[in-house]
Amino acid sequence: MKVLYFSRDYTPHDYRFLSAIHAIGHQVSYLRLTDARRNLENRALPVGVEIIDWQWGKGQFEESEADVVRAALQQIARQIKPDVVHSGPLPDCSWLVAEAGLHPHVAMSWGFDLMHDIHVDPQAKERSRVALEQADWFLGDCFVERDTAAELGLNPRHATIFPWGINPAVVKAGPSKMRTKLADENDFLMISTRSLEPNYDVATTLQAFLIAAAQEPALKMLILADGSQKEKLHAIAAAADSAIQQRIIWIERVPNPEIVDYYRSADLYISSSITDGSSVSLLEAQACELPVLVSAIPGNREWVQEGVTGFLFETGNIAQLAEKMLWCYRNRDKMGAVRAAARRQIETRADWDKNKFRLNEAYEQAIAVWKSKGK
Repeated sequence: MKVLYFSRDYTPHDYRFLSAIHAIGHQVSYLRLTDARRNLENRALPVGVEIIDWQWGKGQFEESEADVVRAALQQIARQIKPDVVHSGPLPDCSWLVAEAGLHPHVAMSWGFDLMHDIHVDPQAKERSRVALEQADWFLGDCFVERDTAAELGLNPRHATIFPWGINPAVVKAGPSKMRTKLADENDFLMISTRSLEPNYDVATTLQAFLIAAAQEPALKMLILADGSQKEKLHAIAAAADSAIQQRIIWIERVPNPEIVDYYRSADLYISSSITDGSSVSLLEAQACELPVLVSAIPGNREWVQEGVTGFLFETGNIAQLAEKMLWCYRNRDKMGAVRAAARRQIETRADWDKNKFRLNEAYEQAIAVWKSKGK
């Protein structure tokens, strides 16, 4: 099967999907809409992936170019004749595919588009509605995405839902080379790997740490990320006592294969995200048997049952997060059952080597739906 994969930028998730599409036996061509210069993925394109050279994907996409992009998409489709088009996020890539009238079309939510963007941007909501109404099939990584998409016009029976997942054979508990470099034996090291962007609300994590660290000197915080809010977060930290500032470790993004060792080095994973589907970093932490403390948004609640597979706090509640940080520290020796339950869940539900074959289901169903329309 020929698959045309159309995405906004080039990220670790794009690398994952492109690799999977090729690995399960399809011929895949890749279209990139923009280059935001964030260098989210440094690995070269997976072997077997053909990148389509066009005038976009080298800088920022401008909305005024939409008609020209639409015509270019139509021309590319005529040239390569894909059996199915796989696109996302919804408000730009999937919308452009819908406007170009390309079929069969699998529109994929990236989580933030349906969980955040459509609620703050009326244009994003309208374009997502157009994309979902025109798409032949929908891909999402959690059921809340499907339900939200259905409110915008998706037939909920025309959806394949599976977590993007991880490789549990590689992402697992083990010794850490980084631990001695980051913390002493008696320190309680918490880790945040969420990008320093508004959607992930790392400010709440940092502010809660400052409160908790003032009460417990064993607490340390590793912020392993970068992003547009970097200066804002450093300013928040700079207002704290110097002794507490010294317990914050700032490391910018590391290559994806190295992230496992950082999870292994930590004692607690923190995410204050205000929007997410099935967060891959959450799944990675659970796979490494690292206890997790995360915001109680719907996507996280599909993976975290309070006291069973992790711990939840009210989204945006800094005081409650600080209190739970301290609780997890004081109960750090009682986490064995939580660690084990989270790991079992990952092995059962989030094995990417198994889940990736669900892509075949989505592609085949999209083709069937399009044929059923008599096109």
